[in-house]
Amino acid sequence: MTDDLFDGLLQVPTREDIAPGAVLLRAFARDIDLALLQAADAVTARSPLHHMQTPGGYTMSVASTSCGPLGWVSGPDGYRYAAHDPRTGQPWPAMPACFSELAQWAAARAGYANFVPDAC
Repeated sequence: MTDDLFDGLLQVPTREDIAPGAVLLRAFARDIDLALLQAADAVTARSPLHHMQTPGGYTMSVASTSCGPLGWVSGPDGYRYAAHDPRTGQPWPAMPACFSELAQWAAARAGYANFVPDAC
């Protein structure tokens, strides 16, 4: 049995253009996976995962949270981005540097050199 879920899979990052303006970047975060997981743990410690409600009144099966200046939210009044966690009224946790750096690097690699993430 292997200790690494990804053993035997793609080891070298690759880029695949899948449609105009859409690029698949495989294995690009592999070298910083632990930093990304630690950063995600820090975000969820401050703003725990939760199941949002759809505008139709149903509870989503996926639990989520956000970080950065904006977070994606859903509720009786619709889907939107908001500056504050609707459960606490507090701003979302700051986006960890490794998240924003990865997003900017991947966007540049995909042809979007001036991308600045504002929601994660």
